[in-house]
Amino acid sequence: MSYEYINEDIEKYIIEMRRHFHENPELSWEEVETSKRILKELEDMGIEARQVAKTGVLGILNKDKDGSVLAIRADIDALPVQEENSLDFVSKNDGVMHACGHDAHAAMLLGAAKAMALNKDKVGKVVFLFQPAEEFIKQSGAQLVVDENVLKDENVDRILAIHVWNPLEAGKVALQEGPIMASADTFKIEIIGKGGHGAQPQQTIDPITIGTLIVENLQHLVSRENSPINPMVLSVTAFNSGNSENVIPERAELLGTTRTFDNVKRETFPEIMERVIKGIVEANRGEYKFTYYKGTPATINEAASVEMGRKVVGEIIGEENIVYQDPQMGGEDFAKYLMDIPGCLMFLGAKIPNQDAPHHNPKFMIEEDTMKTGAEYFVKYAMEYVK
Repeated sequence: MSYEYINEDIEKYIIEMRRHFHENPELSWEEVETSKRILKELEDMGIEARQVAKTGVLGILNKDKDGSVLAIRADIDALPVQEENSLDFVSKNDGVMHACGHDAHAAMLLGAAKAMALNKDKVGKVVFLFQPAEEFIKQSGAQLVVDENVLKDENVDRILAIHVWNPLEAGKVALQEGPIMASADTFKIEIIGKGGHGAQPQQTIDPITIGTLIVENLQHLVSRENSPINPMVLSVTAFNSGNSENVIPERAELLGTTRTFDNVKRETFPEIMERVIKGIVEANRGEYKFTYYKGTPATINEAASVEMGRKVVGEIIGEENIVYQDPQMGGEDFAKYLMDIPGCLMFLGAKIPNQDAPHHNPKFMIEEDTMKTGAEYFVKYAMEYVK
């Protein structure tokens, strides 16, 4: 493995930063102290920095340099999880934990920024985006960054990100073109019937029976209106109604999520779902309200960005350590940038041997040695991109 720019001092700095963020996690849209620390670190490096998207931070190196502009994004929010690890740097904030690796993402980007600031003549204009609220699916931080034209105003023409990935052993990476993570939308169906006595169902309009028909028939959309070569998930994850053994309730509520790798097909989901819901409810004399919440689109890596990334990371860890990763049905709001800007997200192996706690688990932990690979990748990619 070849680490030319992430030397021992910068690696120690990355680990120090990661442990600081891990010890002091903050939830989506509450990353106040996190962003203050990031601002200070960037300013100490001589990098121009400012607050963006409420609790995010934007750093800019070589602001007035002509040519291509590379953005690198790290998410910085934590999760509402009570940590169960035994560490010297365990979370100090009760019920809040960096259980998805965003502490490592922020630390790697700070380390890369430090290395680039020391070698700024070798890179072009680089934008460091520390993004809030990736985990807040209905109002994600990426959407606010887009709405504020943060990257557009800096003329960004390529964007990178890394996700530390516990299913993948440390020392390996996955970087491939095309879909790598699914869209992530949610929905709510409110069914309004007519309540009454459980012994006299003929006098009621039962929202529970209507709801069960809806759940069953929505699954037919997956198998009969979607190509079997295009994976789709439609899951009803909550069915709330009634609270008595002998009362048919007036209302029922269904909650759920949809996932796909096809952003065009995704746009049709609300219409075809409502067609099914409307038909069933009206056939059973009820009423309904259907709300579809757009979350994140599918994350689709652009070919040229991936090609350069594979070249760069292959020089660091060896091409034999670049592996294929099955596309994941989880969502990632980095996809919102990729709708307008070419770029790619790389999975960075972070699995600790004999430790199998998955992402979002109270015992989630990463192999810290892997972070120097991520930081070196960012630095060398920026140097390659300026060519």
